[in-house]
Amino acid sequence: MNQQFSNYMTMAQASIASLFKDKESWANEPEIVTEMTSIEKLFNTIMGMNTNIAGLDAKVYTQVTGNDFEEIISAILKICKKLCVYARRNNDPSVLVLANHTHSSLVDGKRKDAISRCQAIVLKAESLMTNLAPYKVTPEDITNVRQLIANYELHINDRSNTKTDKTTTAQVITEHISTLRQHFIMLDDLVEAYIDDQDVINRYKLSRTIHNYGKSKTIKNKEIPTAPSTIPTV
Repeated sequence: MNQQFSNYMTMAQASIASLFKDKESWANEPEIVTEMTSIEKLFNTIMGMNTNIAGLDAKVYTQVTGNDFEEIISAILKICKKLCVYARRNNDPSVLVLANHTHSSLVDGKRKDAISRCQAIVLKAESLMTNLAPYKVTPEDITNVRQLIANYELHINDRSNTKTDKTTTAQVITEHISTLRQHFIMLDDLVEAYIDDQDVINRYKLSRTIHNYGKSKTIKNKEIPTAPSTIPTV
């Protein structure tokens, strides 16, 4: 969540803690008890969702797919060199054109284009398996590369799903915080209406101050509804 929402959740945590410290002053007031129960439940829901959204980290998928991609390229380059030897020995220019790659030429362009090149090379090697045994291209080599490509494509699909899940969760968190704000507005009135101890009221009001840690000033009871990305841990 952005800094303003993070600041709001920090305030909410402080306000809940403040009233629980003075619980004896409102424990017998059903209106406050009901509102506090709703606030605490919603606060915990938001924090739980934030834990989930933090786990949907696209950076992790980027790192994983990057590692998988390089492993594929390394394995294919090894097969390419063996195919080039075969092509030169057997005067097969079509195989030589397909397999004569450096790392740079194999990964040129978008990754999906590079994967397509790798798949074409695998298909060609499979079609020549009976002739490639002397050049130490084995069925196990082909199976290994196919599995690497399958793993890579699985991670790509997972990343796409992760982006969708993260966006959906962020939208729900935004809605929950808007609801939480309304609960606090109600609680503000209830505290002043049903608590007689002015010190308790003052402590609660102080806890309702939103400290804007993103800037060098403090905002009192002002919430700005923008989209979330991270919420601070309780």
